[in-house]
Amino acid sequence: MAIRLLTALLLIWVGLSTAALAQGAAGMTPSGNGRDSLRPAMIITPGEIELGVLSPGDDAKAIFYVKNAGSGKQSVTVTGPEGWTPTGNQNLPATVGEDPEIFRVHLIYAKEVGQGKNRSCSMILRLEAAGQTAAFRRDVPAGDLREAIRIASPDGSQTVVFHARLAELPSAPRLDAEPIRIDFGTVRAGESITKRILVKNRGRESLKWKVGVAGTKGMPAMAPPPVGRYVSFRHETAVAGASTLAGQIRDGLELSGTWTEEGGYPSGQSEQNTLRYRFTGTGIRLYFWKSPDSGPFTVFIDEQFVDIIDGSSDRRERAEALIAEALADGPHLLTIVNGGGKVTLEGVHLFGKPIQRGPRGWVTAFPDSGVTNRETDYINVALNTRHLMPGIYGEHILFISNGGEADIQMFLDVAMETQPKYLDVHRYLAGYDYFYTSNPQVEAARIQVKGYRYTGIAFRLFAPGTPGTTDFFRWFNPLKGDHYYSYDPKGGKPLPGYLFEGSIGNIGTSRLTGAKELYRWFNPTTNGHFYTTDQSGEGITKKGYRFDGIAGFVR
Repeated sequence: MAIRLLTALLLIWVGLSTAALAQGAAGMTPSGNGRDSLRPAMIITPGEIELGVLSPGDDAKAIFYVKNAGSGKQSVTVTGPEGWTPTGNQNLPATVGEDPEIFRVHLIYAKEVGQGKNRSCSMILRLEAAGQTAAFRRDVPAGDLREAIRIASPDGSQTVVFHARLAELPSAPRLDAEPIRIDFGTVRAGESITKRILVKNRGRESLKWKVGVAGTKGMPAMAPPPVGRYVSFRHETAVAGASTLAGQIRDGLELSGTWTEEGGYPSGQSEQNTLRYRFTGTGIRLYFWKSPDSGPFTVFIDEQFVDIIDGSSDRRERAEALIAEALADGPHLLTIVNGGGKVTLEGVHLFGKPIQRGPRGWVTAFPDSGVTNRETDYINVALNTRHLMPGIYGEHILFISNGGEADIQMFLDVAMETQPKYLDVHRYLAGYDYFYTSNPQVEAARIQVKGYRYTGIAFRLFAPGTPGTTDFFRWFNPLKGDHYYSYDPKGGKPLPGYLFEGSIGNIGTSRLTGAKELYRWFNPTTNGHFYTTDQSGEGITKKGYRFDGIAGFVR
């Protein structure tokens, strides 16, 4: 009996030891503190990208995010699909950590190649991350294109699949004009302004077209003035491929979260991305794009829930939604919160003010006719506001061609001459914090609560919309007790702990007539910033401040 008991105990001990060894060999430490529990792992979102339908000359852009779910950072290498020929860098190295790194995909349908049954599609693929680019080319058949981008790390590799449907050009010419709505912004009577319309041919045969203002010679009879004022969300100074758009990118429009640009328009794919737009009127209509990778987003007016709009579609297409009507005529706030899928926003139509028509000849389009094949033609639309009274103006620019027609609506706000061209910037001081504002009446409560002492007018900024200027933004760090100012939406340098407070006016990015430098000074002891047009700093060096560069140009 003793021998049997000893044998049984021995078998149990051997079984437990073997299981422990097997668990150790497999690296199974789900709740322990071993190194394997900290092994990095990539998380890629989304895993599949829909680029829609593309014809020759079209292109499509998308982004995906890669982050390290483990601790620290790790290096990854992105390579193009198999069978694609590199035209530049073959690999795209990057470093990912806990914060998602943005990777960009740009697919270009360059042209059709070959004839008849041998016709194929010449494609270019560009991948970009952290300021580096890799490019590839391949000729593929028309139809469904489904390829995999490989992301390799020391722990293995994963893929992101992109899908597009490649269409051949129809034989008949087809007119494609962009944009279909133009926002000329706000100008003063007497100023001239020009914008461009792009014309493309989506067919094989030559496209013959002419363009002009509705009702002028050779154009159809005058259509009624457009209803409502169109405001574009396009960021005119956005750089293609810029990693983020953030802060107050134009008057009344503020973005928070991780927004990128798509053709200059704000585009986001992260949950809780928020767009806020302050407007005045009795109603508002929203313009946006639907696409296969788009999702729902929530709309609020004056902080009250309005609707959840589904942005998904089996192809990329323009869409619009009436958000509110019959509002009280006055200031309102539009808020859009992203639900997780992609959302790309074009702009809004505002209702409540009458739209006027200008005198004959105030709008000129040139050239007024042409022939377009595979190239892109540019038509200039010039406005002469010399004889316009203050108000909002709208007009129709019409295209007539052998490949269809197009109606481009354009809008302009002519400001009253009483609107100031320059804004006095008042300086206040509390402790080491220098506070600058162009509207002390609106910020009176803040000034009083913080105990700021008025020290006078420091300089003058330009009014919004002044050519050659851009927003001058303000940030505040409550721990350091310091305000910081810059025309760079991201501050021009890391600003940990600083809270964005919006624009206080417009500043020149180059020397304008009558403008002068605005100098920035920094105190490394107090972490305070000081701004002045005095080259000597108004004696601020005696308080430990050092010269920190030119912030821009002011009056």
